[in-house]
Amino acid sequence: SFVLTIFVAVLVIACPCARGLATPTAIMVGTGLGAGHGILIKSGEALETAHKVDTVVFDKTGTITEGKPKVTDIVVLDQAETSDGLLKLAAGCEQMSEHPLGQAIVLKAREQGLELAMPEKFESVTGAGIIASLGTSQVAVGNERLVEQMKVSMGDPVKEQAHQMANQGKTPMYLIADGKLKGIICVADTIKETSVEAVDQLKRLGITVCMLTGDNQKTADYIGKQAHIDTVIAEVLPEDKANVVESLQKQGKTVMMVGDGINDAPVLAGADVGAAMGSGADAAIEAADVVFMTSSMDAISEAIKIARSTGAISNQNVVFALAVKALVMILGLMGIASMWLAVFADTGVAILCVLNSIRILYKK
Repeated sequence: SFVLTIFVAVLVIACPCARGLATPTAIMVGTGLGAGHGILIKSGEALETAHKVDTVVFDKTGTITEGKPKVTDIVVLDQAETSDGLLKLAAGCEQMSEHPLGQAIVLKAREQGLELAMPEKFESVTGAGIIASLGTSQVAVGNERLVEQMKVSMGDPVKEQAHQMANQGKTPMYLIADGKLKGIICVADTIKETSVEAVDQLKRLGITVCMLTGDNQKTADYIGKQAHIDTVIAEVLPEDKANVVESLQKQGKTVMMVGDGINDAPVLAGADVGAAMGSGADAAIEAADVVFMTSSMDAISEAIKIARSTGAISNQNVVFALAVKALVMILGLMGIASMWLAVFADTGVAILCVLNSIRILYKK
C-alpha cells in the first residue's frame, strides 16, 4: 500500500499540466493586452520573437512621416514653360501612379483648378519614377536615377539647386519632356508628431533604430536627423529592402521591420517580426505578424514592452513549474510527499502559473 501511494503520488506530480500551461497562458494574456492597446498580434510565435528584438527598421514614408507629401517648390528650367504648365504636365502623367509623391503632384494641380488630360501610355519605373505619353510628348517624372537612365543632361547649377532642396528635407522630382529637362517639382513629407518620442522610447529600451528609404541620401539624412534615427540607409530600391534586412539578420540581430506600403510586403515577411500600420496597404497588413491599428508610432515600443513582459512571465512560469515538480518528485520518491502535496505540485502550480500570467495586465 505504501509503495502504491508513492507510485500514484509520483504519477500525479509527473502530470505536465503546469508546464503545458506556463507559456500559452502568458501568450494569451499578452495578445489580449496588445489588442486592448490597438496592437493585433497574429500569433504566439510573433510575440515570443518580439521580446528578443534588438533592431527596429522603419520604412520612411507613412511610418516615420505622415505619408501625405505636399508640393513645396516648382522650379522652371525651360524659359518656354511656366510653373502651371509644368505642374499640369506632371500631374496629368501622375494620375495613373499610386506613389504618394505622384499623388501629391496631382493634388496640387487639382487645388489650383488645372484641367488634366489622361496619358495614352503609362509605365512605372520601379524606384525611379514614371514614363508616360501625353498628347504628342513623352513625359517622364522621377528622381535622379530616372534622369541617368534616360541619359538626359543636367548641369552642375541644377544639381546644386536640387541638392540644396534635398538638404532642407525636400524630395526633388525631375520633369523631362521629349528628352529635355524642363523643371523640378519638390515634394516634402512631414514627420509624424509621435515619431521622435517613439524612436527615443525604443532607444531607451536598448534597441537600434534604422530607416530605409528610396529617397536621395541628403533628404533621408535630414529626416533621420530630425527623428533621431541611428542609421539611415537611403536610395534603396523596393526589391533591395529585403536584402538590407537579411544582412542585419546575418550579423546576428533580431529584426522588426515596420512598414505600410505594397512594396513593403516581401520585406515584412522576411523580417523576424514584420509590423504594419493599420492605415497601410492591405498587402502589407496581410504579410505582417503584428498590425498597429492606429498610425501612432508609440504602439511599436508598447508592443515590444508587452512582448518582453510576456517573455519574462513565461520564463518565470516554466522555471517555477519545473522547480516545484522536481522538488516534490524527489520528496515523493523518498516517500515524504503526501498525496495533497502531489496534487499541489500539479493542479496548484498550474493555477499559480495562470495567476502569474495575469500579472502582465498590471505591469507598467
